Amino acid sequence: MAHRSRTSPRVVGALLLGAVLCGTAACTADGSPDDRSGASDRPHATTVTAVRKAVKKGAELNSLSYRLSGKVPGQGTVKGTASFSLRPRAADMRMTASGGAQEGEFSVRLVGDAGYLGGGGRVAAVLDGRHWLKFALEDKEAGGFGGMLRQADQDPAAQASLLARSDDVKKIGEETVDGVRTTHYAGVVDVAELPKKRADNSPLDAGRRTKVVEQYQQLGVSELHLDIWVAPGDRTVKFRERARAAQGPLDVTIRFFDANKPVTVQAPPGSDTLDLEQKLREAKLD
Repeated sequence: MAHRSRTSPRVVGALLLGAVLCGTAACTADGSPDDRSGASDRPHATTVTAVRKAVKKGAELNSLSYRLSGKVPGQGTVKGTASFSLRPRAADMRMTASGGAQEGEFSVRLVGDAGYLGGGGRVAAVLDGRHWLKFALEDKEAGGFGGMLRQADQDPAAQASLLARSDDVKKIGEETVDGVRTTHYAGVVDVAELPKKRADNSPLDAGRRTKVVEQYQQLGVSELHLDIWVAPGDRTVKFRERARAAQGPLDVTIRFFDANKPVTVQAPPGSDTLDLEQKLREAKLD
């Protein structure tokens, strides 16, 4: 029983890594870079400007929804949908994993400072019939569980902003994505060098960029391959990232929709939720 209770949250955490670190992504089958040897070796000023405009547009969004699919290190193939809001802070993610160490469907909800992990019957089997496990996002005593939920508190604009800081960002060409005509840009980012770069005119503050860089470093990512597809009006419709993490290739695709539309997320019923913080307090009293 104790072993199984650790397994389900760990699986959800791995899924979250794929979702938040690939805040907007599309990937190749093996996670290796595409051959773009025909492109110029130096960034063109108009290319960098176009990417920065798309980043600025994304930074101004308060809410967004997206679909994701791809591969996550150690967990096989993942797919799912997500909606999030920055103010008030809320997120609703629904993921499925297959072909990896663990398989199944999992859900994550963030409501203010609380996070909830759900996994249907598999979770109920180890939570006395309840389907949700509640954590305080900043609860240090939650250990790895709290860390998983903080991963869900993502910042896609900060992730996309890294492309503008690439030393070789290029315009790849015109492409159609889901019926929308877009311009495709791409570049490679040296994660270790990012903290050393001088601040630019990004609409994002340094704290947000630092946070997302640290997430990549914790995964063991050294080189990040990023692609962005921008529609008229500087609207990002697709974003791609690939990297080799410590546990294998990271390879996920995300497509955006419903920008700045209301996102409402409700906490699961208390009667169907096991509160970790409460359980920890009770354990200290025993």
